[in-house]
Amino acid sequence: MILLKKFSLTTLLLLFFTFSFLFKTDHSFDQDLGRHIKLGEIIWNTKSIPKTNLFSYTNPDFPFINTHWLFEVIAYFGQTIGLQAFLALKIIIILTSVWLTLKIIPKENRVLLLPIGFIFLHVLRERAELRPEIFSFLFTALTLYILTSFLPASQKLQRGERKQESILYRSRIKYGMTLLFLLPPIQLIWINTHIYFFAGLTLQAIFLLALIRQNFRSHMDVGKVKTLALVLGLSVAASLINPNGTAGVLYPLNVTKNYGYTIVENQTMFFLESINFRDPNFLFVRMAILIIVLSLIVGFIRKKLTILSIMLSCLGLALALLNVRSFPYLVFLSLPAVLANFGQISHDRSIFVRIISPVLLLATILLLFESIFYLNGNYYRYKDEDNQPVLAFIEGGRKAMDFVIKNNLEGPIFNNFDIGSYISYRSYPKLKVFVDGRPEAFPKEFFANTYIPVQYDYNKFKQLEEKLGIQTVIFSHTDQTPWGTNFLQQIVKDTDWKLVFIDDFVTVFIKETVAVEKNLNPINLAALSAGNYQFASHASYLRLGYFLLKTQNTASGAMFLQKALQIFPDSPISNSLMSSLTGQSQIFW
Repeated sequence: MILLKKFSLTTLLLLFFTFSFLFKTDHSFDQDLGRHIKLGEIIWNTKSIPKTNLFSYTNPDFPFINTHWLFEVIAYFGQTIGLQAFLALKIIIILTSVWLTLKIIPKENRVLLLPIGFIFLHVLRERAELRPEIFSFLFTALTLYILTSFLPASQKLQRGERKQESILYRSRIKYGMTLLFLLPPIQLIWINTHIYFFAGLTLQAIFLLALIRQNFRSHMDVGKVKTLALVLGLSVAASLINPNGTAGVLYPLNVTKNYGYTIVENQTMFFLESINFRDPNFLFVRMAILIIVLSLIVGFIRKKLTILSIMLSCLGLALALLNVRSFPYLVFLSLPAVLANFGQISHDRSIFVRIISPVLLLATILLLFESIFYLNGNYYRYKDEDNQPVLAFIEGGRKAMDFVIKNNLEGPIFNNFDIGSYISYRSYPKLKVFVDGRPEAFPKEFFANTYIPVQYDYNKFKQLEEKLGIQTVIFSHTDQTPWGTNFLQQIVKDTDWKLVFIDDFVTVFIKETVAVEKNLNPINLAALSAGNYQFASHASYLRLGYFLLKTQNTASGAMFLQKALQIFPDSPISNSLMSSLTGQSQIFW
């Protein structure tokens, strides 16, 4: 009973830690949420799922396979219950996913759950926004829970002897069998919600292989093999019930073939590190990888490895190494298997007191300290982020689009990749975008031959401007790509274009003739004053100041950096930039 309470406390601590970094402002609108909501509205009103890129005027007929249309309908109706409530639902879904993952870990394997789980759970910070993938987290955890419930206790993630038949044992088998037939309907919902539906089919195949191997070695019940094979077949059949049939099922294998644009979430951790991309979560992924490897070595030495635990350990590891967006599967696939690989830790009192207890105590202290660091907002301030510990959406493009709509600015527009989805959310069908945040919805040649070159070579943009008759440019100045930076540095010098709006996220330019016609006064970046803005976070002043520095408006940029430091004197980036400016000034004089 005492051990049970301790294990329950461990689960509560890990769930509290997860909650602490989930309970914050959400930037999903700066990603894809706005577009998802707009598509959900279109799907519901037309009772059909668009199969072409209808938001873009550059490639309106390009075919597009939508693997998350059901999420989009849910997101559209999520507005009716209130977007803040939708954020609460996101937290509930992710916490439930974590709880199901922890629940399948047997009691005898839980001694090291707190320190190892604490390390692994850090990787969930990478994907804490409201996205379709939260349902993949839930369905992955639920599928793994159902499959482990179906297998006898001796065939779960740890090695053990076959148990004698008993009333309790038979009831567990019946319970597992009942749950098993939930997998096909789960798969039906999953394939229409998020592209990672393949994880469910892969898990079923892995458990079937493990069961066949177990059956072959010990001549156990063949009926269980047939049942699981039947359920897998039904799940595959259910997966075919999607708007694109077989093409939808095979889409995870083909989606990147048309990718003409590199986005962070689809890159490997090692590639991003090679281009000096910094992410604190990479440290914990590396630690998780080391723990997985160590668990396999220990499990091999102690003869605790099973084919099931090996495959699950490696599946989560393989996905995490494949791209950044798959980091969470270290938790939902590898974590239970890792603890199974280590096996039961000796309960010898001297070992527990001298080694394990101090580790558990240290992990608990670190967990509570870090959780408080998130919940009081200090973590985000020291990272120079504008997040706060409150359930609310941040719409980085809201004020810019309010300005565009109020002044009836017209297209054709030129915009960057980052802001396209939000523009569609606010202005479709009146304004169609040049590009949005879906590489798969545009020909890869479009990015290689048009989108990127016209930003690198401003003469090409001028040619495109004349060819398309571009009237408005809506561009997020937080774009860190070299081509985006170069484009902004050039357009601010172009006398044909006038900057008429700028905030901490977006710039809006219009043709000089349009500015005169609409009586909109151009903004002089060199004279831009921090006193004209009332941002809640120092990070907003920092972002705007950094943009001013990049466009050679040093004096006004320094003013914004000073304002950022007035709000938060310990801002790492603001202090670094100001030190750099001071150093340049000393050298100049």
